[in-house]
Amino acid sequence: MDVQQDEATVARPPRRRGRRRDSTRDDAILEAARELLVERGYENMTMDAVAERAGAGKATLYRRWDSKTDLIVDAITCHGYADLTVDNIPDTGSLRGDLLGLHHAKVRTDVDDLMAGLAAVVRDDPHVAAVFQRQFVQTRTRLMRDLLERADRRGEIPPGRDLDMIAIVGPAMISYQKVTTGAPLDHDFVLRLIDTVLVPLATAEHPTESTQL
Repeated sequence: MDVQQDEATVARPPRRRGRRRDSTRDDAILEAARELLVERGYENMTMDAVAERAGAGKATLYRRWDSKTDLIVDAITCHGYADLTVDNIPDTGSLRGDLLGLHHAKVRTDVDDLMAGLAAVVRDDPHVAAVFQRQFVQTRTRLMRDLLERADRRGEIPPGRDLDMIAIVGPAMISYQKVTTGAPLDHDFVLRLIDTVLVPLATAEHPTESTQL
């Protein structure tokens, strides 16, 4: 080996590593994205606005996310609602009480407002639609199914009731109210949904069942 080349190699300073990614900055950006999605909807939300809300440079956002869609997918995926399970909902002793508990838990996560903000892009972007299906629809349906099973173990639900079908009804009506019509998902709507649809559908004796007894 050439001596001069060997000395140059030895003298060369070690290569510096790039700056470590700041996860706390990521959290601030994702939270800003969720806030603006709720306030403005996907179409009116911009990367500039997210950067300003998060106190970050626009270049910082694009080093982490190639597009607004990628940012929104991460913001949805990292949202805490997907971690909500039946264990987080107190066992009140009745299906109605448990469903009210679920509603209060969802209010704290602002999940329905996030759903409304995604309405336009869900229709047009299959990738976002798949994330929406996984994070919101499947999560809601699974949680409803678990609450129905809890009520079934308490003896509230008559034998033979189709819990899988009933578990779909609540999430479908909420999605229609918030995403399709854009109408508010207020407390009155939730009470009507619970008292006139979900609880009777799950626990009331159906006419065909009473004739079979």
